[in-house]
Amino acid sequence: MKKYLLTIFGDFKSEATYNEVATLLTPLVDSPTLKFQINNSAFICYFGSEMDMEEMHEFLELLSYDLYDSFILSEYTDKVSVFMSEDDKKHLFGLDKDDENDDQYLNYTEDEFVALLLNEVKMKIKSPTLDQLLDKIKNSGMESLTPFEKGTLEKYSKN
Repeated sequence: MKKYLLTIFGDFKSEATYNEVATLLTPLVDSPTLKFQINNSAFICYFGSEMDMEEMHEFLELLSYDLYDSFILSEYTDKVSVFMSEDDKKHLFGLDKDDENDDQYLNYTEDEFVALLLNEVKMKIKSPTLDQLLDKIKNSGMESLTPFEKGTLEKYSKN
């Protein structure tokens, strides 16, 4: 799983706006959480994903219509330089740490309504072919499949 740093620019003065953006980003996320920092004009997200950069970019463009103005997406590596407080770094880059008292993370499996919405959004994402899924299982095992890939494999099995 690759780790990504996504910076979205727009009007984030309303809590409803950044909650909507965070919720709509969840099909990209394969890590346990989507971590983020927000100010009035920028929304910075950190997450893990199996999706490749090109598909992610296309998905983010589809979401942008009324939600935000622009974005910068990059793979997060040890070569990325970040300037922020140590507390903010620990929060933002601690993907495996769920702090229930932290209001700036999203556990994306809690809300059934969100799950229904995500299924509709995922239909717009390019699904892997059966051959791609079988190759991944052969090389890395069934447990390496993301929930999205498992769902896609299940659809193939019904046809």
